[in-house]
Amino acid sequence: MKHFSSNILMISPDKFRSNELTLDDNVFQSNELNNNNNITKNALLEFEELKNKIEKKGINIYSFIDDSKYDTPDAVFPNNWISFHKKNNVIIHSMFANNRRFEKMSNTLLKLSDKGIDLNVIHDYSSYEKDNKFLEGTGSLVLDRKLKIAYCSLSMRSNEELFNKFCTDMNYRPLMFNAAYKSKPIYHTNVLMSICNNFSIICLESISDNNEKQNVIKSLENSNLDIIDITLDQMNLYLGNCIQLINSDLNPYLVMSTSAFRSIKKDQLSRIINYTDIIHSDLKVIENNGGGSARCMIAEIF
Repeated sequence: MKHFSSNILMISPDKFRSNELTLDDNVFQSNELNNNNNITKNALLEFEELKNKIEKKGINIYSFIDDSKYDTPDAVFPNNWISFHKKNNVIIHSMFANNRRFEKMSNTLLKLSDKGIDLNVIHDYSSYEKDNKFLEGTGSLVLDRKLKIAYCSLSMRSNEELFNKFCTDMNYRPLMFNAAYKSKPIYHTNVLMSICNNFSIICLESISDNNEKQNVIKSLENSNLDIIDITLDQMNLYLGNCIQLINSDLNPYLVMSTSAFRSIKKDQLSRIINYTDIIHSDLKVIENNGGGSARCMIAEIF
């Protein structure tokens, strides 16, 4: 379990609203822009409830507000602009939406340093933004940190060249494929799959090319992961957007939204709880208006 984290970063959704700059390629985000005080208020309540449930299980959370002076409606999804790796190494990522790039201008790294976590930025891919090449952290990348395999579903936010550069820089084996939903590429890989301790949750139906699908299946099988295949409807309810964490006693917990939890079929649930306990919390406002769920809200710190 040492390849999973008991320390995570979460950013409070104090500026949360529907982001008009992410609507075109995120089919999971409501196409109605709901930008009012109630949206922000309810998002904050959802955030606090999830955070409290995670903390009660003995998982350490570094929770901050986005203190940048800019309009950052998606700051609640920090795993896209920053990823953490062993020995306190950090990568800063290239971001698709202009207003999401402002998230990198917060004092998050300084705040973590003040908490005793001295981080080393080993790569900064921000310069690729001027070339319209993006790789949005562990949204674009689903990492098997134990076996050093990186899975990536190509999209406007997940560039092939930059994905291969990450794999070269970090010594990961790349496994690239194409996945779609409602006739559009799925904007982030972590919407359709998650790598957990002894299993993987994945929507194989979203991968239409059979060769690519078989490559993914073979890789997961060779990694000795029990493949829990979910439907498109379950993916739409964010069952693929879950994350495996551990507490200080190394007990595993799978974090997801309540909508995702309620979509789990009986046979799937029996397999999942054989490997891990589950933490779930209502995230409807964040899901509907942000187009992301529990996994998107968490950046693991290593």
